[in-house]
Amino acid sequence: MEGVLKYLREIVGGSGKSRLEVSDAEYAEKLQVEEALQASLANLQISHHKSPSFKAKQAAGESPTVYCEICMERKERHEMFKFETCSHSFCCDCVSRHVEAKIQENIHMITCPTLTCDHIIQPFSLRGIIPEIVFARWEKAWNEATIPDSQKFYCPFKDCSAMLLNDDKKGKMIRQSECPVCRRLFCARCYVPWHGGFNCKQFQKLKVNERGSDDLKVHVLAKEKKWTKCPNCNYIVDKVAGCIHMTCRCKFEFCYKCGSKWSARHWRCQA
Repeated sequence: MEGVLKYLREIVGGSGKSRLEVSDAEYAEKLQVEEALQASLANLQISHHKSPSFKAKQAAGESPTVYCEICMERKERHEMFKFETCSHSFCCDCVSRHVEAKIQENIHMITCPTLTCDHIIQPFSLRGIIPEIVFARWEKAWNEATIPDSQKFYCPFKDCSAMLLNDDKKGKMIRQSECPVCRRLFCARCYVPWHGGFNCKQFQKLKVNERGSDDLKVHVLAKEKKWTKCPNCNYIVDKVAGCIHMTCRCKFEFCYKCGSKWSARHWRCQA
């Protein structure tokens, strides 16, 4: 096409006259012909792209763009991502949004977006195209999923909740533990902050509203002072003087030694 243009230019300017010898009218006419030649060249190029031979090259895989089946748009090849496990490919934006949506749904074993494909996508393969915060959350969940439930538990403090491992080779569940993240003690059997002064069996007998850290301190103090709790209203009673027959403020009568409902036999209570 450039050769055709050159040939036409030679025909137009073939009079042999220099620019100084050409009149203004002739020079203006020559410029018009030059513009017409440029337009003709552009039309030839468009016709070339629409030609059967060009379409054949597209069909042969030489097209500069690829179709994404998710967004249904044509993308540049460098904008596409091909999965190594199944060879399906989609544009990077769609793949990123697919992963983010699954993570929001707490789905961590993410498969290829193709409906008929069940190949699992591994986090590290998409690290370069998904946001770092999404990758970190996905990688953490992926690693946790590979650990058996029998070997993991979580810090009970809500502002921490770090995953911890039970590395006891004998398979025994540890009891007192310190979270390596927040550095606070907790019971790995009861999954609560450490209940000092109570073994697990005693702690489990406490009502739910009596298991707070302040409540446990009061219970420990009552144990040291040998105070007794009313079995009816759970009010702690301190006997200053008198016999073991107690009448609580709720009018319930109980034995101060064993904490049971009062009866005549408690006069000989040895608790």
